[in-house]
Amino acid sequence: MDKTLFSTMRVLVVGSKSHPMMLLRSVMHIAGITQVVHIEDSRRAIELLSMDVFSAVFFEDGVADYDGMPFAIAARRKESMVNPMLPIFLLQERARRRDVEKARDAGATDVLTVPMSPATLMTKLRTAIQAPRPFIAAPEFFGPDRRGARGAFHGRERRMRQPRKTKVDFTHI
Repeated sequence: MDKTLFSTMRVLVVGSKSHPMMLLRSVMHIAGITQVVHIEDSRRAIELLSMDVFSAVFFEDGVADYDGMPFAIAARRKESMVNPMLPIFLLQERARRRDVEKARDAGATDVLTVPMSPATLMTKLRTAIQAPRPFIAAPEFFGPDRRGARGAFHGRERRMRQPRKTKVDFTHI
C-alpha cells in the first residue's frame, strides 16, 4: 500500500479536540490520509459506523462508553455495524502493558502512543489492512486474535475463526 492508496482511505477519529488528537490528524495528513471524519461523541460515532464505510477507526483513551460498553466492544459487537472487522486503534499518551492488554481484550486492533511519526502510523495501518490477524468469535470476545505467538495449541478449540469482512451472528455464541 503506497501513499496514493492512503489518500483513498476514509478514517473515523473519535475523541475530544485535544492536542494529541490534532497531532494525530496532522500525522494522518502527512501520511496522505485526507478523508478524516472527527467525532467527539461515541454514540454518534457508533451511528456513523452503522451507516458508513470507513477504512479504520482511531479513538482516544477516555472516550465515553456506549451503553455501558467500552467503545471498541460496541464497535465490534453492535449488530448494525457495516464492518465489525475494521481496524480499530486506541490512542494513548503512554501505553502501559495493562492498558494494551485491556484494549486488546476489548477488541482493539492495536494501541498507538501519541505523538507518533507518519511512518509508524502508516506501518500499523498497512499491517492491519494487508496482513490482519484472524478474527475470533467467542462468547466473551470478538476481535483480532489476541495470541501473539503462533505456537501449537493443545486442548479443545472453543473459538470460531471468522473470514475477513463478514457479518457475524452473535446469537449462537
